[in-house]
Amino acid sequence: MKYAIVTGGARGLGLGIVTALLDEKVVDEIAVIDKDLAPAPAAIAAKVHGFQGDVTDEASVHAAVESITKRFGAHPDVLCNNAGGGERAWFESGRRTQWDSVETWRKYVDLNLNSVYIVTRDVAPRMRAGGAICNTASIAGLLATPFLAAYAAAKAGVISYTKTLALQLGPSGIRVNAVAPGLIYTRVWENLGAAMGGGDAQARATFEAVVNQTVPLRREQTMDDIGRAVSWLCSERARNVTGQIVSIDGGITLGRPPGE
Repeated sequence: MKYAIVTGGARGLGLGIVTALLDEKVVDEIAVIDKDLAPAPAAIAAKVHGFQGDVTDEASVHAAVESITKRFGAHPDVLCNNAGGGERAWFESGRRTQWDSVETWRKYVDLNLNSVYIVTRDVAPRMRAGGAICNTASIAGLLATPFLAAYAAAKAGVISYTKTLALQLGPSGIRVNAVAPGLIYTRVWENLGAAMGGGDAQARATFEAVVNQTVPLRREQTMDDIGRAVSWLCSERARNVTGQIVSIDGGITLGRPPGE
């Protein structure tokens, strides 16, 4: 029986990853680590098991991983470090002032970068040859993003650490990759759109305006898009792919089309 550990897998982008891993039969069961657990959709509920944990806290992560390995086996097959994002107040801070408070900066880095290290440090030594790790980065980590400076810096750190970890774990037969999502209307973008547009009522319209202005393909990305990419990277179909950052962004990182 193959199983995956997915952080932040109870909703949003993480749930898209969980669904794809099961739908494409990459694993048989999934253990979700989340601070705020929620029931899985009925279609996959029997194969998804929640474990409460704070990915920024070493003791909390260790306790969750110990419980998971006791239940499903000592050697996880797949790890998806997906937990991340930020709170609305953090995004609003970036819009109001050029400089985040040091406290806000640290919170962004702790949730989006340090968590990847904390979880991987506990899980990776338990994995065997053939295992796969996929981290959720962001196109913000590939682009200059002034009003999301702390978030972007943290995601850039995830990208760098993904490559380092791939080199570090390669001799053990463990692959490490990352996805860099573009514009997806998850809870993170609801908060960000509200911060940019001046309130909840403008969040979706603000998001759609950004899509139209920045995405060459002129369409938003979806949780399913990201889930399918992660599923492929964690499957045997990608057995010779490691240390790669796959942008699923409709072409945003290419820049504006000619003439625009």
